[in-house]
Amino acid sequence: MDNAFIIENLLRQNESDVLEFKVSISPDNIAKVITAMLNNRGGDILVGVEDNKQVVGINKKIDTNGLLNKLMSEITPTAPIDVRCIDYQGKNVLLIRVWEGSQKPYSYKGSIYQKIGYRGKSISRILADRKEADLSWERTHAQGAEISDLDMVEVRKTMDMYQKTGANVGSDEEEFLINNGLMINGNITYACVLLYAKNPLKFLPQAGIRLSVFSSESFADLIDSINYTDNIFKNVESIIQYLDSRYAKRIRVDDIQRTETWNYPRIAVREGIMNAIIHRDYSTHQGFLYINLYPNHLDILNYGAMEPIISYVNKGVLEYSKLRNPDIAFQCYYRNLIEMRGTGILRMNNECKNNNFATPIYSISGDVVKVSFPNLQLQVSHDNESIIESLLNQATITLTQTVKQKLYSFINVIINNPGIKAKAISESMGIPKKSIDRYLTELKQMKIICYKGSKKSGGFYVMQ
Repeated sequence: MDNAFIIENLLRQNESDVLEFKVSISPDNIAKVITAMLNNRGGDILVGVEDNKQVVGINKKIDTNGLLNKLMSEITPTAPIDVRCIDYQGKNVLLIRVWEGSQKPYSYKGSIYQKIGYRGKSISRILADRKEADLSWERTHAQGAEISDLDMVEVRKTMDMYQKTGANVGSDEEEFLINNGLMINGNITYACVLLYAKNPLKFLPQAGIRLSVFSSESFADLIDSINYTDNIFKNVESIIQYLDSRYAKRIRVDDIQRTETWNYPRIAVREGIMNAIIHRDYSTHQGFLYINLYPNHLDILNYGAMEPIISYVNKGVLEYSKLRNPDIAFQCYYRNLIEMRGTGILRMNNECKNNNFATPIYSISGDVVKVSFPNLQLQVSHDNESIIESLLNQATITLTQTVKQKLYSFINVIINNPGIKAKAISESMGIPKKSIDRYLTELKQMKIICYKGSKKSGGFYVMQ
């Protein structure tokens, strides 16, 4: 992905406690600066840039994976660190980004480092930050939650992603949770419940996400509504699959070249949803997260003012901000659900611009933040909806709402593309073929779809 726009944004700013320009720097010095940033407010390091902001580039290609592994193994406790080499106007620039650490103090090779000057924090303030974090809502004991309530498959998925960065994941799932502040003194935290519980709403009834589809701008014209009640990782997967089925892809064929593009800014919308999830105020029963689909726009409404959006709306600039739910954000970062710290709004705007979609509109009303994606046209017809609903209602087995919506997506693709092959469904939906084959088998067993024709030239059809 082209990240030159991030470098462009950073070069408009001046050096501060959260931004440093370096012509060159050794791995040892990088580690010390990063550790100090973790103990302060987080920040960015641009290597290959002079103090006057002239980009000179780095002389040789740096082994970013090797550098990241070194940082992750020698800075403790483990913290999210993003290291990448970016081509900016033909020159390689090393960009290193870190969030403010949530488990202060951080040390490198046994020594604690802190920022000097600007807004650097003293050791006493660093320790106070840690105490404040330990008393946060995220780390509060979720009453009644036990290890058996967690989906260990999801925990292991995150552990696998951690391991790829060189971080020490621990000897087992429980140690991993302890090391990441998700299990404290034997107690499961609320952040852990949201991330990994099999049934988060058992402990946090207000934690669901509601997606609604309207046939007009009136709330009275509701045509579909889904409550997502799984953990964060499963909810995001299910929501994106549903949006894929609603907006679908557009296909263009030039001579023999076939190109497929989504009818909505998929990456930008996912970024908007993830921003809402990690900044949401889960501590109050009135907290909510709504995703509303209208005939010509999509809105994400979140209870819990997001500092980056507030500064963007009020001042037109992006500012560094403290994460409301850092434990949740860090886990989502390692699962590749969110990108580098502080780039959400830039990434959404850039994604829309590069794919010829209108720029998102950001607004604030009290504690409610709304991100609206204008000029998006729903692609699924009302006829398809009634057909699919009827087919699923006739199923001889009981289907959960989550399974239903996943099958909905597959059936919709087949209705719109009769005779389609499994490989084409996989490419259309962006889902691995192994998963596609499993769902297709389920739909055939339910007698909802069938395969017609030879193995070479045949394809899948809906049985009506």
